[in-house]
Amino acid sequence: MLGHAMALKSTRYRKVEPAALNRRSVARQRVKVSRASFRRSSNRDIKADLVDISVYGCRLEADAVFQEGEEISLDVASADPVTAVVVWHKVKQAGCRFKEALDPEILRRLTLAG
Repeated sequence: MLGHAMALKSTRYRKVEPAALNRRSVARQRVKVSRASFRRSSNRDIKADLVDISVYGCRLEADAVFQEGEEISLDVASADPVTAVVVWHKVKQAGCRFKEALDPEILRRLTLAG
């Protein structure tokens, strides 16, 4: 037990670097158009902010409770609705994966990269 306590004491002030774990195959981009809405199976539109986006998914902020695995229909700007699945969530935020990759032209219109 004494050896364990000493190990903790000796490492207590050592600087720890942040984890370099990013499992995305494509980097997310900052958005130019942040207003969005999504629809659940109830067909009621819920206002949301689009935080970031890639051709494969996005991060939303909304005054809503999300469920992992939940399927939503996302409306952004003038693009056709996009079907997505919630893959992670925390208070008022959700990371969503699109069922089909987003058209690069739509992505260009929505991001600062355009």
